[in-house]
Amino acid sequence: MRLNPYVHFDGQCKAAFDYYAKHLGGVVPMSMSYADMPGAEDKSDEAKKRIVHTRLELTDATGTFMLMGSDFPPSMKGQPPIHGISLTLNVATPEEAERIFTALSDKGEIRNPMQETFFAHRHGMCVDQFGMPWMVNCEKTPT
Repeated sequence: MRLNPYVHFDGQCKAAFDYYAKHLGGVVPMSMSYADMPGAEDKSDEAKKRIVHTRLELTDATGTFMLMGSDFPPSMKGQPPIHGISLTLNVATPEEAERIFTALSDKGEIRNPMQETFFAHRHGMCVDQFGMPWMVNCEKTPT
Protein backbone atom coordinates (compact mmCIF):
# COMPACT_ATOMS: atom_id res chain seq x y z
CA MET A 1 0.00 0.00 0.00
CA ARG A 2 1.16 3.53 -0.73
CA LEU A 3 -0.19 6.75 0.77
CA ASN A 4 -0.09 9.68 -1.66
CA PRO A 5 -1.02 13.19 -0.55
CA TYR A 6 -3.59 14.96 -2.73
CA VAL A 7 -3.67 18.74 -2.44
CA HIS A 8 -6.17 21.31 -3.71
CA PHE A 9 -5.74 24.85 -4.95
CA ASP A 10 -7.99 27.69 -6.01
CA GLY A 11 -6.66 28.24 -9.53
CA GLN A 12 -2.91 28.01 -8.81
CA CYS A 13 -2.39 24.24 -9.17
CA LYS A 14 -0.40 24.40 -12.43
CA ALA A 15 1.84 27.19 -11.15
CA ALA A 16 2.37 25.36 -7.84
CA PHE A 17 3.26 22.02 -9.43
CA ASP A 18 5.59 23.67 -11.96
CA TYR A 19 7.30 25.47 -9.04
CA TYR A 20 7.59 22.26 -6.98
CA ALA A 21 9.02 20.33 -9.96
CA LYS A 22 11.63 23.04 -10.57
CA HIS A 23 12.74 23.45 -6.96
CA LEU A 24 12.36 19.87 -5.71
CA GLY A 25 13.87 18.24 -8.79
CA GLY A 26 10.76 16.33 -9.81
CA VAL A 27 8.76 15.85 -12.97
CA VAL A 28 5.09 16.33 -13.77
CA PRO A 29 4.38 13.34 -16.05
CA MET A 30 0.70 14.13 -16.48
CA SER A 31 -1.63 17.05 -16.03
CA MET A 32 -5.20 17.49 -17.23
CA SER A 33 -7.31 20.63 -17.20
CA TYR A 34 -11.08 20.81 -16.92
CA ALA A 35 -10.96 21.53 -20.69
CA ASP A 36 -9.73 17.94 -21.19
CA MET A 37 -12.82 16.44 -19.54
CA PRO A 38 -15.82 15.06 -21.40
CA GLY A 39 -18.47 17.78 -21.57
CA ALA A 40 -15.86 20.55 -21.36
CA GLU A 41 -17.71 22.58 -23.98
CA ASP A 42 -20.27 23.39 -21.26
CA LYS A 43 -17.63 24.76 -18.89
CA SER A 44 -16.70 28.42 -18.53
CA ASP A 45 -13.38 29.68 -19.87
CA GLU A 46 -12.24 30.12 -16.26
CA ALA A 47 -13.09 26.50 -15.44
CA LYS A 48 -11.34 25.17 -18.54
CA LYS A 49 -8.04 26.70 -17.39
CA ARG A 50 -8.15 24.95 -13.99
CA ILE A 51 -6.40 21.64 -13.37
CA VAL A 52 -8.68 18.66 -12.79
CA HIS A 53 -5.79 16.30 -11.94
CA THR A 54 -1.99 16.41 -11.96
CA ARG A 55 0.87 14.41 -10.52
CA LEU A 56 4.40 15.30 -9.43
CA GLU A 57 6.97 12.52 -9.12
CA LEU A 58 10.07 12.89 -6.95
CA THR A 59 12.65 10.13 -7.06
CA ASP A 60 15.54 9.48 -4.69
CA ALA A 61 17.48 6.46 -3.39
CA THR A 62 14.44 5.25 -1.44
CA GLY A 63 12.07 5.24 -4.42
CA THR A 64 9.52 7.45 -6.10
CA PHE A 65 7.15 9.67 -4.15
CA MET A 66 4.01 11.13 -5.71
CA LEU A 67 2.20 14.33 -4.87
CA MET A 68 -1.12 14.70 -6.66
CA GLY A 69 -3.42 17.67 -6.87
CA SER A 70 -6.08 19.72 -8.57
CA ASP A 71 -7.86 23.04 -8.54
CA PHE A 72 -11.25 23.34 -6.93
CA PRO A 73 -13.89 23.84 -9.62
CA PRO A 74 -14.98 27.50 -9.85
CA SER A 75 -18.26 26.57 -8.12
CA MET A 76 -16.23 25.74 -4.99
CA LYS A 77 -14.25 29.01 -4.87
CA GLY A 78 -13.36 30.23 -1.45
CA GLN A 79 -12.80 26.81 0.10
CA PRO A 80 -11.19 27.01 3.54
CA PRO A 81 -7.40 26.72 3.68
CA ILE A 82 -5.79 23.47 4.77
CA HIS A 83 -5.56 23.08 8.54
CA GLY A 84 -3.89 20.40 10.64
CA ILE A 85 -1.52 19.01 8.00
CA SER A 86 1.85 19.83 6.49
CA LEU A 87 3.66 18.24 3.59
CA THR A 88 6.99 17.09 4.99
CA LEU A 89 10.22 16.64 3.08
CA ASN A 90 12.98 14.64 4.76
CA VAL A 91 16.28 15.33 3.04
CA ALA A 92 19.80 13.92 3.32
CA THR A 93 21.90 17.02 4.01
CA PRO A 94 21.59 20.33 5.86
CA GLU A 95 22.51 22.12 2.62
CA GLU A 96 19.64 20.48 0.74
CA ALA A 97 17.28 21.38 3.60
CA GLU A 98 18.39 25.02 3.44
CA ARG A 99 18.03 25.18 -0.37
CA ILE A 100 14.56 23.64 -0.42
CA PHE A 101 13.30 25.67 2.55
CA THR A 102 14.51 28.88 0.91
CA ALA A 103 12.63 28.00 -2.31
CA LEU A 104 9.42 26.94 -0.56
CA SER A 105 9.31 29.94 1.78
CA ASP A 106 10.03 32.46 -0.99
CA LYS A 107 6.99 34.80 -1.22
CA GLY A 108 5.36 32.70 1.50
CA GLU A 109 5.32 32.74 5.28
CA ILE A 110 8.01 31.31 7.55
CA ARG A 111 6.35 29.76 10.59
CA ASN A 112 9.44 28.22 12.15
CA PRO A 113 12.83 29.33 10.76
CA MET A 114 15.27 26.77 9.43
CA GLN A 115 17.53 25.84 12.33
CA GLU A 116 19.22 23.01 14.17
CA THR A 117 17.04 21.30 16.76
CA PHE A 118 17.49 18.43 19.21
CA PHE A 119 16.08 16.02 16.58
CA ALA A 120 17.35 17.52 13.32
CA HIS A 121 20.46 19.05 11.77
CA ARG A 122 17.97 21.40 10.09
CA HIS A 123 14.23 21.81 10.56
CA GLY A 124 11.89 24.54 9.38
CA MET A 125 8.20 25.16 8.76
CA CYS A 126 6.63 27.47 6.20
CA VAL A 127 3.57 28.12 4.09
CA ASP A 128 4.48 28.56 0.44
CA GLN A 129 3.22 31.26 -1.91
CA PHE A 130 0.36 28.94 -2.95
CA GLY A 131 -0.92 28.48 0.61
CA MET A 132 0.53 24.97 1.13
CA PRO A 133 2.07 24.22 4.56
CA TRP A 134 5.49 22.51 4.49
CA MET A 135 8.04 21.12 6.94
CA VAL A 136 11.60 20.54 5.75
CA ASN A 137 13.68 18.20 7.85
CA CYS A 138 17.23 16.83 7.86
CA GLU A 139 17.06 14.39 10.77
CA LYS A 140 19.87 13.49 13.13
CA THR A 141 20.69 9.83 13.35
CA PRO A 142 19.33 8.45 16.62
CA THR A 143 22.02 7.33 19.05
